[in-house]
Amino acid sequence: MEEKTPIDRVRESSGYSDVGTNKDGTIINTMKIANRLLVIKERSIYEMVFADEVDPDRTNINLPRTINKLVINQGTESELVARTFLMATKIFKPEYLRKGIDCDAILNLCIDLLSELSVLNEEIIKYFVEEEKVSAEYEQRKNEGKGFQIPSITNIESRCKTIFQKADHIEQTLMEIVTHFYPGSGLKKQSHFPRFREVLSNEHGENSGFTEFIGSTITFMRTIRELRNGLDHRLSNYKLSNFELQKSGDIIAPTIELNHKEVKMDRTSLGDFLEVTLNNLIEITEMTFVYLAGYAAKETGMAYQMKKIPEDRRRHEFVRYSFWMPIGEEGFYCQ
Repeated sequence: MEEKTPIDRVRESSGYSDVGTNKDGTIINTMKIANRLLVIKERSIYEMVFADEVDPDRTNINLPRTINKLVINQGTESELVARTFLMATKIFKPEYLRKGIDCDAILNLCIDLLSELSVLNEEIIKYFVEEEKVSAEYEQRKNEGKGFQIPSITNIESRCKTIFQKADHIEQTLMEIVTHFYPGSGLKKQSHFPRFREVLSNEHGENSGFTEFIGSTITFMRTIRELRNGLDHRLSNYKLSNFELQKSGDIIAPTIELNHKEVKMDRTSLGDFLEVTLNNLIEITEMTFVYLAGYAAKETGMAYQMKKIPEDRRRHEFVRYSFWMPIGEEGFYCQ
C-alpha cells in the first residue's frame, strides 16, 4: 500500500470550516448543484470550494482544505432570495419535471440570475442613499441661510447605465433558463420577451396563462432594453434629468423619460421608476419560474400541479408557490 504524502494526509483529514461570520446568521441549508456546494444562511449564501478543485495535483500544502466564497450578501430572510432562488430550488427538480430537463444547469443559471438581481438591488439602494444625502445637504444649507445651491447627484448617467445594464442582463439570463424548457423553439439567450411570447402562443395557445403573463410584461421589458441601449450609445430618445429648479422656486428630484419610436415612457421620477424596476423584475422572475415548472410538470405518475401556497401553510414566508399533490382533504404542498 502506497504511503500517503504529507499533503495527502492534510487534504484527506477530517475537520470543520467556519462559513462566513456571525452577522450572516445560522446555516439554514446546504445543497449541491452540479459540482457546486452552496451554504445558505439567514443573511448570506456562500459557495464552498475544496482545495483539490483549485490544486488537483496537490502541489501546495498551504492551501486551506476548504475556501468559502460569498455568492450574495442576502439569505433566507430576504424576500428577493426567497421569491427567486429559494423557490427555484424547490420546483426545478427532476422528480417533478418531464425527462430531458437539466435541473442542475437551470439552477446554476438561477445562481447567476440571483447575483444579477442582488447587484441591481445594491445599485438602486446606493442611488437612494445618494439622493437622500444631497437632499438633506440642500435642506441644511437652506435652513442655515447659506448660498443657494441646487442639489446634484454626481455621475447620474453612469449610475443609471450600470442599473439598466444589470436589468437587461436579467432578461438575458431568464431567456437562457427558458431555452432549457423550449429547446426546439429557436429561442436563444439573446432572444427577447416578444419572441418568447410568440413561442408560448404556438406551444400553449394565445389564451394560456403563460402567454398572457409574458404578454403583459413586454412593454416594461422593452422600456428597460431601450433605456439600456440609449444610455450605452448616448442616443437622443431618452432624457435623464438631475435635480431641477422650477419657475416656482421648487426643486424636483431626478426624472427619466423615453421617446423611442416603438415604446414610450412619460417623464417620471427616477427614484420611483427604479423601485418599480426592481419589484417588477422580482415578480417577472418569480412568475416565469412558476409557469415554466408548471407547464413542464410530469404527465405520468403523481398528478403534480403548481399552486400558490396559502399563507398559513407556508414553510417560508416569501416562498409563495410550490408543486401540489392531491393527497388528503386539502392536498400536500411540496415545500
